[in-house]
Amino acid sequence: MTTEMIPGEQKSWSETPPSNPPIRFAIASVVENQTWLDSLATPLQNWLLKLFGQPEDPNRVVKNILNGTWLGHALHPVLTDIPIGAWSCTVVLDIASFSAESNGIAQGADIAMALGVLGATGAAVTGLTDWSDLDGTDRRVGLMHGLLNSGILLTNVGSLVLRLTGRRRAGITLSTIGYLASLFSAYLGGELSFAKGIGVNHDAWEGGSDDYVPVMNMEDLEEGKLTRVDAAGIPAVLYKQGGTIYAIGAVCTHLAGPLDEGTCENGEVTCPWHGSRFRMSDGAVVNGPAVYAQPTFAVRVHNGKIELRRLDHA
Repeated sequence: MTTEMIPGEQKSWSETPPSNPPIRFAIASVVENQTWLDSLATPLQNWLLKLFGQPEDPNRVVKNILNGTWLGHALHPVLTDIPIGAWSCTVVLDIASFSAESNGIAQGADIAMALGVLGATGAAVTGLTDWSDLDGTDRRVGLMHGLLNSGILLTNVGSLVLRLTGRRRAGITLSTIGYLASLFSAYLGGELSFAKGIGVNHDAWEGGSDDYVPVMNMEDLEEGKLTRVDAAGIPAVLYKQGGTIYAIGAVCTHLAGPLDEGTCENGEVTCPWHGSRFRMSDGAVVNGPAVYAQPTFAVRVHNGKIELRRLDHA
């Protein structure tokens, strides 16, 4: 049974968190309704987009590096494992140092704390870069996640200073508070990635066929025009240049933008949403923020029909 809201209070489904489980609904409702975050997010995001510039600008190379385009994998989650693992070791070693009263164990805890600070710094920079492409409630959750992590980083820097200046118990107290806060922040990070699909390959669950399937009449494909077709359940985009027909996945791997609504120049298609650029010949990422290549298709013409066969997984 459902109840209908008063028209004046009605929200878009995209701004309404799932009702189950209740704990996720409660957390999402609180975080996503923090509209004050937008007053911080808008100028920060505009500054970042201006800083990184357009795909052809030199600064865009820096964004590609921080996104992980060169790695073929999002760089941010690679770096987040460092502070989480290091600071978990710090907590364990801090507890052990109380009972053992060993300088070696205490020093190990401090080294792990310093390693976590370094990793968290890298994670913050790459996370901020990924966040610059978000909007709506995703942007709010991402900003809250980032603000918490920034506060935790500063807390642990303070803890490290206290440890190194002889005020060890105060340092341990501070880092423990930071560690507890990091658990909640990690939840928000998981919500962005696993629930909202930020940073994942948006073609990973698309299907396809191991056999050639007809998608359209050869005579209907216009020269130099991006054309969307369905290839046994997976959207593909065709592009005819001279006597060659290219085909790659039509859903941008970054945030599912429609590549067929983009532009194609020099054999490279640019996503209309965030400017990711892919080669039509092999689906490779030419320019981020995408880090995953597009699925590719073998193309043939049979009995006047263009037929596609999927070649690789996303």
